Amino acid sequence: MANYPQIDDCSGVWKLKDVNTAVQGGYWRLGGSRGLCAGGNEGDVGGSNNIDFITLASAGNATDFGDCSNAQERTGAISSHTRFICDSSDSPGYTGVEFVQFMTTGNTTDFGDHTATRYFTGSASSSTRGIKFGGETGPSDSNVIDYCTMDTTGNFTDFGNLTQARRSHNAGAGSPTRAVVMGGQSPSSVNTMDFVEIATTGNAVDFGDLDTAMGAAAQTSSSTRAVLCSGYDGSNRVGNVQFITIASQGNAIDYGDMDAITTNGAGGASNSVKAVISGGYTGSSYHNVIEQFNISTGGTATDFGNLTLGRGNVGTGSNAHGGLNDGYQGSVGRP
Repeated sequence: MANYPQIDDCSGVWKLKDVNTAVQGGYWRLGGSRGLCAGGNEGDVGGSNNIDFITLASAGNATDFGDCSNAQERTGAISSHTRFICDSSDSPGYTGVEFVQFMTTGNTTDFGDHTATRYFTGSASSSTRGIKFGGETGPSDSNVIDYCTMDTTGNFTDFGNLTQARRSHNAGAGSPTRAVVMGGQSPSSVNTMDFVEIATTGNAVDFGDLDTAMGAAAQTSSSTRAVLCSGYDGSNRVGNVQFITIASQGNAIDYGDMDAITTNGAGGASNSVKAVISGGYTGSSYHNVIEQFNISTGGTATDFGNLTLGRGNVGTGSNAHGGLNDGYQGSVGRP
């Protein structure tokens, strides 16, 4: 068995037959890795059913992918190498989840149901298991954690509980083994972080504190570092970018800033090298700007392109984020 580099740290000389095996297995760094943005708030019309896609390696405007079955606000999403799985609706009493295949285009298909009715959830996944954290139930916030096996369909299963009830909107990311929830609102913005080991079940454990409390923030990761940005600190929208090292516990560090209009409710995706932050709410309107920065270095974000329409609280994900990139492990030389 060969243990190859992680997708966000590929280096050295490889045999062509080994590269071919890794590419066919979906474990090589892919220039065509894809990010999806689904649903979200769309100004005065309420929720959107639109799904956009972008190619993460190259900047450019988003392209229409298809539609969700229902108009959605405050959408949450998880993703594997092949599937993007998002909430079906945020209507009271609705628990539905649906999915699309990343490398096709088209409308969503039913996946199953959450264990509890909630929206504004945090989300994280490995290559096999997707986990949803907390959320808003309507009258209150939730501490529920549940999970699914993403290559099947069916209902979610109870995982455990967060250290405190919170709604997070996409504020969840991680490595192939560990998922971290950074910040959230409960009901005001919080600076706490929790983590779980993805392959097990059980209650979350305290990770550390954010540099700045953030709710309704965008989060994504490489396999070693998680980042959080474009959130609400309880009084103002803040554009700073914070990071943690996922394998260790400790406090977040500020290491950059967003460049465009300061928002909350943006969505985060990555190809494990580049973080791409989409949309958000300015306080008076929903915007369509997409920005990017390098996860390993931070700094000020740069322009990537635009969504097909302005919206916030979108469900975002990719087929190359840090939770998927555990490196190829297989037989050397296998064609």
